[in-house]
Amino acid sequence: MTEPCPSCGQLDQVQHVPAVYEGGHSFFRGQGPTVAVPIGDGLVYTSSQVSGVSVSAVARSLDPFPPPRRGGGLVAAVIALALAGSCFLALPLSAVDDPPPGGTASRALGIAMISLPALCVYAAAGVVVWLYVRRVRAHRRQRRGVPAARQVWEQGWFCHRCGGVYFADAGRLLTPAHFRQLVARAGGYDR
Repeated sequence: MTEPCPSCGQLDQVQHVPAVYEGGHSFFRGQGPTVAVPIGDGLVYTSSQVSGVSVSAVARSLDPFPPPRRGGGLVAAVIALALAGSCFLALPLSAVDDPPPGGTASRALGIAMISLPALCVYAAAGVVVWLYVRRVRAHRRQRRGVPAARQVWEQGWFCHRCGGVYFADAGRLLTPAHFRQLVARAGGYDR
């Protein structure tokens, strides 16, 4: 068993942190509202399936790991910027056949000026790729620290009466936010 809560001195409302976290998740499945859809001379009644997870505030406050950030938006931004840059690059290629007055120097300057928007868009795409690589590296660093973070997280005890977390050997009550910070520091992904 564990030591009683250091704040209230009671043991009846104390629960292991993983048990509180798992107990705070409720899975539900049901049927949505029925909708009448007119087809031909009649009506067809249809309804949708509804399912999901409900998470309590206590379980959310004891979540040991930050949610992973998705990179789909960055990938879409790179594709859109590459397409826009290609459209801008089509302008100088179409102007190669029509030499401007002033010779080759003005022709080179004209192509450079027309190519500038494409180069700016490609530079922006490079910045977005750099951001994506940073996000992937941060996610890998987080994944490497998960076992150490989980080990610290599993040692915590939650007092429902006081709303705090403590370690059996530490003897002081922590807020859930401070507990999560200690877990993140143990995993090496604190911010």
